[in-house]
Amino acid sequence: LEVSWSRAPASPRKEPNCPMGPRRGYRGWAGPLLARVPASGTPATMSNLVGLLVPAGLLSLAIFMHILACAMYNNWWPLMSLLLYALMLLPLAALARQSESLFDSAPTGFHWAIFLLASLVTLVIGVPIVMWHVDVIESGSVFFNLSGFVLLLATGASAALFGEKQSDGWG
Repeated sequence: LEVSWSRAPASPRKEPNCPMGPRRGYRGWAGPLLARVPASGTPATMSNLVGLLVPAGLLSLAIFMHILACAMYNNWWPLMSLLLYALMLLPLAALARQSESLFDSAPTGFHWAIFLLASLVTLVIGVPIVMWHVDVIESGSVFFNLSGFVLLLATGASAALFGEKQSDGWG
């Protein structure tokens, strides 16, 4: 099964001096999503779509597990882990700008970002367990919260795996 984007209508930006810029190598005028299609006009295959849908599905399941942890026991304290997930984006953004290897001569900020990321991951695991220990949340809520975290890790792993496979054609 192959999906082809060639049936999209022609782009209104045909002239090179258009304020929005000239066409970028994708056929049609379907928006920035199609700008990821290679300029050679290679159609998107099923493996490319799976590479987009699997991480999206896993992320949706992870968020659903966190909401389920709260809704089943009518206690919304486990949603605090979503705040920690948002804070995890800061060191990840700092790590994305640095070198590839951990043992290269990297600036000090690189090591601080790794330290902060490890601390936040430890908090994501530890906070629900501590809340259960002091009887703020139920044990089932801890299970759903930690399974949501495992699904979030699977989301990152699948995105990295599919990103490796598609790095030649999809940027």
